[in-house]
Amino acid sequence: MLVNEIMSHKVVAIGPDTPIKDVQALMELRNIRHFPILAEPSGGASDRLVGIVSDRDVRLVGADHPKAPPGVRASDPVRLLMVHPVLTADPNDPIEEAAKVLRDNKIGAMPVMEDGRLVGIVTGIDMLDALIRMSGVRGASSRLEVELVDRPGALAGLLDRVASRNVNVSSVMTSRSDPDADTVAFVMRIATVDGHGLAAHLRGLGYNVLWPPEAPEA
Repeated sequence: MLVNEIMSHKVVAIGPDTPIKDVQALMELRNIRHFPILAEPSGGASDRLVGIVSDRDVRLVGADHPKAPPGVRASDPVRLLMVHPVLTADPNDPIEEAAKVLRDNKIGAMPVMEDGRLVGIVTGIDMLDALIRMSGVRGASSRLEVELVDRPGALAGLLDRVASRNVNVSSVMTSRSDPDADTVAFVMRIATVDGHGLAAHLRGLGYNVLWPPEAPEA
């Protein structure tokens, strides 16, 4: 999945001279948390991305908070508050790479640029929505987590065992806390509500099923 599949295309941009109080009003009116800031936000040829501002930045103005910008008032232009230079994404970036940039830099959004033009914005919420879509959790399904030896063919063998029970796998992800370990846990969404039954079958074949937990004996 790429950034252009999850980003907001109808992005609202503002100019650097917009008063901070007007930015706050726009955020509340449009329910927007981030505004890209363009040098000329009117569709002109010189529409350069010069900054970005978040609702948190705006809320800190005039607040009794150690991170409040000193000397900045609500009537001042937003250029005194904006973050620059701006980290951006490309529409064809894989979403996992964009998510890593957001997480590593502890930011909530990135403008999406193509050929020097602002074409969208991608946020942490967009990433969570994408995770839900990729995991298949919205459909009627169960979660299955199995630990396998990290070697070629291990996952293919597991998928064959699942398919032999006439169960479809809608998504597969990995969960690994130790990159040096010789095992890897695969988290799957399986198209059955009888996750416990499939788990019991796999345990009987010798698989280490981490989820769902083994049912207690009666």
